[in-house]
Amino acid sequence: MSNNDKKEEELHFQQVCASYQQYATYHQVTEQGVTHRRERLLSYMNTVEDGEPSVASILQQTFSQEQMEKSNQKVLKSLIRNQFMLDNVLKHAGAMTSQEVLQNRNQFPRDFEVDWWASEEQISKIDSVLKSIYRDWSNEGKEERSVVYDKLLGALEKYLPNGTNDRGPPRVAVPGSGLGRLAYEIYSKGYSSQGSDFSLPMLLASDFILNGCTNRKFTISPWIHETKNVKSLEDRLRSVVVPDVDVVAAVELSNNGEQVPEFSMLAGEFLSLYSHFLPGNRCVVDDERQEGSVEKFNAVVCSFFIDTAPSFPHYLVTIYHMLARGGLFVSIGPLMWHWSGHGALLPSDLDGAKNESNVQGDFINAKHKQRTEHLDRRYLQSVDFTWEEVKALIVNCGFEILEEEIDIKTRYTSDALSMKKVDYDCVFFVARKIAP
Repeated sequence: MSNNDKKEEELHFQQVCASYQQYATYHQVTEQGVTHRRERLLSYMNTVEDGEPSVASILQQTFSQEQMEKSNQKVLKSLIRNQFMLDNVLKHAGAMTSQEVLQNRNQFPRDFEVDWWASEEQISKIDSVLKSIYRDWSNEGKEERSVVYDKLLGALEKYLPNGTNDRGPPRVAVPGSGLGRLAYEIYSKGYSSQGSDFSLPMLLASDFILNGCTNRKFTISPWIHETKNVKSLEDRLRSVVVPDVDVVAAVELSNNGEQVPEFSMLAGEFLSLYSHFLPGNRCVVDDERQEGSVEKFNAVVCSFFIDTAPSFPHYLVTIYHMLARGGLFVSIGPLMWHWSGHGALLPSDLDGAKNESNVQGDFINAKHKQRTEHLDRRYLQSVDFTWEEVKALIVNCGFEILEEEIDIKTRYTSDALSMKKVDYDCVFFVARKIAP
């Protein structure tokens, strides 16, 4: 890794830690903004006839100052609980907690003058972390996650039963594993499980739950940041206790057997983590990779993952080479194609423009390049494949489809009490590698 790469990695780590540290402060300030708007509405003293409703009169009857203060205190209490868990994640990662940062900021204000505050987008990722913790590590999230995870676990036990391999537990890769629950459930069935994810906010939380949360429970309010389609303040602030499993204790207990399965989590983008399995890269293995990283997998299990690929064919070929002969490719999820929607060719790009021969690669011509060159190049590589096209690609890559099921209804980090819910009609399939 070059010095520039190390600096960028360190900067990214600091930015993610800052979003963790500033979570409660950010949401507390946004709540103050809402309170200010309500108070402004109360100040509208419209001139009306006696007994006629006005903006001020209906608001004064509905929201007293005492009510607003009580509501604000409830919100603040829930934010502090959320921040307490986030601070424990930071402490486990070796970073300063929110309170330690606040103390330093008061003592050394000049160190925090430039570009210190996290952006709205960065804070939204922490909101997503809390919702994912709910989905993966609470009793209340079990119903939602079980629809997906039970299908995947069932396929493993059906087509790759544990205990039939003399070389030890079957090796299973779980890319895009987020908070790590699926990877842990596979491990708990006796398989050697290797999860991975690209999102550092998710990885910090998963590392804490999987490795640093012994004999500890936390109360969080995962829906506190949701202000639309809410029936009551109590719905927003309702809490769950996490985690519902002591992973550290469970792993220590399972390590007492004869054939001990391995359990690990990798940080990084999928292709960068597993491209060493490709034929041209097999002789080049990063010295930092753990021993056994070139040993092929018996299965690759994906939940809501394949549509995160900038280029699905590249992911597919990598999965093919990751697998031993007869290995399983098991997946469930929708086809949202996360890298879609940016960098499309528009009529204005072709209006009066020539396709210059010196412009190659992801850009059609100079006008297209000028309009889109600020984008991540992965947006310009993405193609929205249909399920029929995805299935054909899988077969043509050297797999046989063992199972296929469509329209499996599920949700993802969905608030069951919200007035708006998003249902996914997912595709589930099991494919086996048949070519050499």
